[in-house]
Amino acid sequence: MLPDIPNWQMTVFLLLALGVMAFVMKLVALLLPAKREIERSAVSWVLFSPDSVMRAQRATGAGPVGLRILMLFAAVWLSYWAYWQLVRDFQIHGILLSYLAVLLLLLIGESLVAIMNLFLLPGGCLLPALHCRPWAARSIADFWGNRWNLWFSDWSRYVIFGRLRRRPLFALFLVFAASGIAHECVINVPLYCVTGRILFGTMMVYFLLQAAGILVERHFLKGYPRLMMLFVWLVVFVPLPLVLNEGYLRGLQLWPE
Repeated sequence: MLPDIPNWQMTVFLLLALGVMAFVMKLVALLLPAKREIERSAVSWVLFSPDSVMRAQRATGAGPVGLRILMLFAAVWLSYWAYWQLVRDFQIHGILLSYLAVLLLLLIGESLVAIMNLFLLPGGCLLPALHCRPWAARSIADFWGNRWNLWFSDWSRYVIFGRLRRRPLFALFLVFAASGIAHECVINVPLYCVTGRILFGTMMVYFLLQAAGILVERHFLKGYPRLMMLFVWLVVFVPLPLVLNEGYLRGLQLWPE
Protein backbone atom coordinates (compact mmCIF):
# COMPACT_ATOMS: atom_id res chain seq x y z
CA MET A 1 0.00 0.00 0.00
CA LEU A 2 1.42 3.37 -0.98
CA PRO A 3 1.93 5.84 1.90
CA ASP A 4 0.38 9.28 2.21
CA ILE A 5 -1.94 9.11 -0.79
CA PRO A 6 -3.91 12.40 -1.03
CA ASN A 7 -7.64 12.02 -1.43
CA TRP A 8 -7.76 14.36 -4.43
CA GLN A 9 -6.10 11.66 -6.57
CA MET A 10 -8.98 9.32 -5.81
CA THR A 11 -11.46 12.11 -6.59
CA VAL A 12 -9.92 12.61 -10.04
CA PHE A 13 -9.96 8.88 -10.77
CA LEU A 14 -13.56 8.61 -9.55
CA LEU A 15 -14.75 11.46 -11.78
CA LEU A 16 -12.97 9.99 -14.80
CA ALA A 17 -14.44 6.54 -14.12
CA LEU A 18 -17.92 8.06 -13.70
CA GLY A 19 -17.57 9.81 -17.05
CA VAL A 20 -16.58 6.59 -18.79
CA MET A 21 -19.41 4.66 -17.12
CA ALA A 22 -21.97 7.31 -18.09
CA PHE A 23 -20.73 7.17 -21.69
CA VAL A 24 -21.06 3.36 -21.76
CA MET A 25 -24.58 3.46 -20.30
CA LYS A 26 -25.64 6.12 -22.80
CA LEU A 27 -24.11 4.18 -25.69
CA VAL A 28 -25.92 0.98 -24.69
CA ALA A 29 -29.24 2.83 -24.54
CA LEU A 30 -28.64 4.46 -27.94
CA LEU A 31 -27.77 1.14 -29.59
CA LEU A 32 -31.02 -0.48 -28.49
CA PRO A 33 -34.07 -0.11 -30.76
CA ALA A 34 -36.16 2.77 -29.44
CA LYS A 35 -39.70 1.95 -28.36
CA ARG A 36 -40.85 5.56 -28.71
CA GLU A 37 -39.56 8.77 -30.18
CA ILE A 38 -38.35 11.47 -27.81
CA GLU A 39 -37.66 15.12 -28.41
CA ARG A 40 -33.94 15.67 -28.97
CA SER A 41 -32.52 18.33 -26.66
CA ALA A 42 -29.53 18.96 -24.42
CA VAL A 43 -31.33 17.05 -21.67
CA SER A 44 -31.86 14.02 -23.89
CA TRP A 45 -28.12 13.73 -24.52
CA VAL A 46 -27.21 14.05 -20.85
CA LEU A 47 -29.65 11.46 -19.54
CA PHE A 48 -29.16 7.71 -19.93
CA SER A 49 -32.59 6.60 -21.16
CA PRO A 50 -35.82 7.88 -22.79
CA ASP A 51 -37.66 7.21 -19.52
CA SER A 52 -35.54 9.82 -17.76
CA VAL A 53 -36.02 12.26 -20.63
CA MET A 54 -39.79 11.90 -20.28
CA ARG A 55 -39.48 12.94 -16.62
CA ALA A 56 -37.50 16.08 -17.49
CA GLN A 57 -39.14 19.32 -16.39
CA ARG A 58 -39.68 22.60 -18.18
CA ALA A 59 -37.45 25.38 -16.88
CA THR A 60 -39.23 28.30 -15.22
CA GLY A 61 -36.22 30.61 -14.98
CA ALA A 62 -32.75 30.93 -13.54
CA GLY A 63 -33.95 32.19 -10.16
CA PRO A 64 -35.28 28.91 -8.71
CA VAL A 65 -32.29 26.96 -10.06
CA GLY A 66 -29.79 29.44 -8.67
CA LEU A 67 -31.52 29.49 -5.30
CA ARG A 68 -31.52 25.70 -5.16
CA ILE A 69 -27.78 25.62 -5.92
CA LEU A 70 -27.06 28.14 -3.14
CA MET A 71 -29.17 26.19 -0.66
CA LEU A 72 -27.53 22.89 -1.59
CA PHE A 73 -24.03 24.37 -1.41
CA ALA A 74 -24.82 25.75 2.03
CA ALA A 75 -26.14 22.34 3.11
CA VAL A 76 -23.06 20.57 1.71
CA TRP A 77 -20.68 22.99 3.43
CA LEU A 78 -22.50 22.66 6.75
CA SER A 79 -22.60 18.87 6.43
CA TYR A 80 -18.86 18.70 5.65
CA TRP A 81 -18.11 20.90 8.65
CA ALA A 82 -20.29 18.78 10.96
CA TYR A 83 -18.80 15.56 9.54
CA TRP A 84 -15.21 16.56 10.21
CA GLN A 85 -16.04 17.97 13.62
CA LEU A 86 -17.53 14.63 14.64
CA VAL A 87 -14.69 12.63 13.07
CA ARG A 88 -11.99 14.64 14.86
CA ASP A 89 -13.72 15.19 18.20
CA PHE A 90 -14.83 11.58 18.63
CA GLN A 91 -11.96 9.92 16.71
CA ILE A 92 -14.41 8.17 14.38
CA HIS A 93 -12.84 5.76 11.91
CA GLY A 94 -13.47 2.54 10.02
CA ILE A 95 -16.98 1.49 9.06
CA LEU A 96 -18.57 4.21 11.20
CA LEU A 97 -17.40 6.74 8.60
CA SER A 98 -19.66 5.08 6.03
CA TYR A 99 -22.79 5.63 8.09
CA LEU A 100 -21.77 9.18 8.92
CA ALA A 101 -21.27 10.03 5.23
CA VAL A 102 -24.74 9.05 3.98
CA LEU A 103 -26.24 12.54 4.16
CA LEU A 104 -23.28 14.05 2.31
CA LEU A 105 -23.55 11.44 -0.44
CA LEU A 106 -27.18 12.44 -0.98
CA LEU A 107 -26.46 16.18 -0.91
CA ILE A 108 -23.47 15.95 -3.26
CA GLY A 109 -25.53 14.05 -5.83
CA GLU A 110 -28.30 16.63 -5.69
CA SER A 111 -25.76 19.47 -5.94
CA LEU A 112 -24.20 18.03 -9.10
CA VAL A 113 -27.63 17.77 -10.73
CA ALA A 114 -28.42 21.37 -9.75
CA ILE A 115 -25.16 22.61 -11.30
CA MET A 116 -25.89 20.71 -14.52
CA ASN A 117 -29.34 22.30 -14.62
CA LEU A 118 -27.76 25.75 -14.57
CA PHE A 119 -25.95 24.95 -17.84
CA LEU A 120 -29.08 23.38 -19.38
CA LEU A 121 -31.35 26.36 -18.64
CA PRO A 122 -30.92 27.95 -22.11
CA GLY A 123 -32.43 24.80 -23.61
CA GLY A 124 -35.62 25.29 -21.62
CA CYS A 125 -35.53 21.96 -19.73
CA LEU A 126 -34.31 20.76 -16.37
CA LEU A 127 -33.01 17.34 -15.47
CA PRO A 128 -35.39 15.11 -13.48
CA ALA A 129 -34.73 14.47 -9.82
CA LEU A 130 -31.93 12.05 -9.02
CA HIS A 131 -33.48 10.98 -5.71
CA CYS A 132 -36.99 11.06 -4.26
CA ARG A 133 -37.09 11.01 -0.46
CA PRO A 134 -35.17 7.73 -0.03
CA TRP A 135 -35.76 7.79 3.72
CA ALA A 136 -39.48 7.22 3.04
CA ALA A 137 -38.99 3.89 1.23
CA ARG A 138 -41.57 1.27 2.17
CA SER A 139 -39.69 -1.68 0.69
CA ILE A 140 -36.33 -2.52 -0.84
CA ALA A 141 -37.92 -2.55 -4.30
CA ASP A 142 -39.43 0.88 -3.59
CA PHE A 143 -36.05 2.22 -2.45
CA TRP A 144 -34.11 1.14 -5.54
CA GLY A 145 -36.90 1.50 -8.07
CA ASN A 146 -38.54 4.77 -7.04
CA ARG A 147 -36.32 6.66 -4.62
CA TRP A 148 -32.56 6.23 -5.04
CA ASN A 149 -30.58 7.09 -8.20
CA LEU A 150 -33.64 7.30 -10.43
CA TRP A 151 -31.52 7.83 -13.53
CA PHE A 152 -30.04 4.35 -13.15
CA SER A 153 -33.51 2.97 -12.33
CA ASP A 154 -34.88 4.42 -15.57
CA TRP A 155 -31.93 3.01 -17.50
CA SER A 156 -32.29 -0.46 -16.01
CA ARG A 157 -36.02 -0.54 -16.78
CA TYR A 158 -35.39 0.56 -20.35
CA VAL A 159 -32.32 -1.57 -21.08
CA ILE A 160 -32.88 -4.69 -18.95
CA PHE A 161 -36.36 -5.09 -17.50
CA GLY A 162 -38.04 -3.90 -20.69
CA ARG A 163 -36.17 -6.52 -22.73
CA LEU A 164 -36.56 -9.40 -20.27
CA ARG A 165 -40.21 -9.19 -19.32
CA ARG A 166 -40.60 -12.96 -19.59
CA ARG A 167 -37.64 -13.60 -17.31
CA PRO A 168 -38.21 -11.24 -14.36
CA LEU A 169 -36.04 -13.15 -11.88
CA PHE A 170 -33.09 -13.16 -14.25
CA ALA A 171 -33.68 -9.48 -15.02
CA LEU A 172 -33.74 -8.63 -11.31
CA PHE A 173 -30.37 -10.20 -10.61
CA LEU A 174 -28.92 -8.88 -13.86
CA VAL A 175 -29.83 -5.30 -12.91
CA PHE A 176 -28.16 -5.54 -9.53
CA ALA A 177 -25.17 -7.41 -10.98
CA ALA A 178 -24.79 -4.58 -13.52
CA SER A 179 -24.91 -2.07 -10.68
CA GLY A 180 -22.31 -4.08 -8.77
CA ILE A 181 -19.99 -4.19 -11.78
CA ALA A 182 -20.43 -0.47 -12.38
CA HIS A 183 -19.54 0.36 -8.78
CA GLU A 184 -16.56 -1.99 -8.86
CA CYS A 185 -15.24 -0.18 -11.94
CA VAL A 186 -15.96 3.31 -10.63
CA ILE A 187 -14.81 2.84 -7.02
CA ASN A 188 -12.77 -0.28 -6.34
CA VAL A 189 -10.68 -0.22 -9.53
CA PRO A 190 -9.59 3.44 -9.00
CA LEU A 191 -8.91 2.67 -5.32
CA TYR A 192 -6.56 -0.11 -6.36
CA CYS A 193 -4.87 2.09 -8.96
CA VAL A 194 -4.34 4.92 -6.47
CA THR A 195 -3.55 3.09 -3.22
CA GLY A 196 -2.95 -0.54 -4.13
CA ARG A 197 -5.73 -1.51 -1.70
CA ILE A 198 -7.81 -4.48 -2.88
CA LEU A 199 -11.52 -4.36 -2.07
CA PHE A 200 -12.78 -6.14 -5.19
CA GLY A 201 -16.08 -7.95 -4.73
CA THR A 202 -17.54 -5.82 -1.96
CA MET A 203 -19.79 -3.87 -4.33
CA MET A 204 -21.05 -7.02 -6.01
CA VAL A 205 -21.85 -8.64 -2.65
CA TYR A 206 -23.81 -5.58 -1.57
CA PHE A 207 -25.94 -5.29 -4.70
CA LEU A 208 -26.65 -9.02 -5.02
CA LEU A 209 -27.78 -8.86 -1.39
CA GLN A 210 -30.32 -6.22 -2.46
CA ALA A 211 -31.71 -8.53 -5.13
CA ALA A 212 -31.99 -11.36 -2.61
CA GLY A 213 -33.70 -8.98 -0.17
CA ILE A 214 -36.32 -8.07 -2.77
CA LEU A 215 -37.12 -11.76 -3.26
CA VAL A 216 -37.46 -12.26 0.50
CA GLU A 217 -39.85 -9.34 0.92
CA ARG A 218 -41.94 -10.43 -2.08
CA HIS A 219 -42.37 -14.00 -0.86
CA PHE A 220 -42.42 -13.68 2.93
CA LEU A 221 -43.16 -10.09 3.99
CA LYS A 222 -46.18 -9.13 1.89
CA GLY A 223 -48.97 -7.96 4.13
CA TYR A 224 -46.55 -6.81 6.83
CA PRO A 225 -45.79 -3.17 5.91
CA ARG A 226 -44.03 -2.27 9.17
CA LEU A 227 -41.84 -5.34 8.96
CA MET A 228 -41.00 -4.50 5.36
CA MET A 229 -39.93 -0.97 6.33
CA LEU A 230 -37.68 -2.42 9.04
CA PHE A 231 -36.30 -4.89 6.51
CA VAL A 232 -35.33 -1.99 4.22
CA TRP A 233 -33.02 -0.59 6.89
CA LEU A 234 -31.63 -4.04 7.64
CA VAL A 235 -30.74 -4.86 4.01
CA VAL A 236 -29.99 -1.42 2.53
CA PHE A 237 -28.43 0.47 5.43
CA VAL A 238 -26.70 -2.05 7.71
CA PRO A 239 -24.27 -3.44 5.05
CA LEU A 240 -23.60 0.08 3.71
CA PRO A 241 -19.83 -0.05 4.48
CA LEU A 242 -19.52 -2.63 1.71
CA VAL A 243 -20.37 0.02 -0.89
CA LEU A 244 -19.62 3.33 0.82
CA ASN A 245 -16.09 2.13 1.46
CA GLU A 246 -12.64 3.71 1.65
CA GLY A 247 -12.58 4.36 -2.10
CA TYR A 248 -15.94 6.13 -2.07
CA LEU A 249 -15.01 8.14 1.01
CA ARG A 250 -11.64 9.16 -0.46
CA GLY A 251 -13.37 10.25 -3.66
CA LEU A 252 -15.80 12.39 -1.67
CA GLN A 253 -12.97 13.87 0.41
CA LEU A 254 -14.32 12.15 3.52
CA TRP A 255 -11.42 9.86 4.37
CA PRO A 256 -8.99 11.02 7.10
CA GLU A 257 -5.55 11.36 5.49
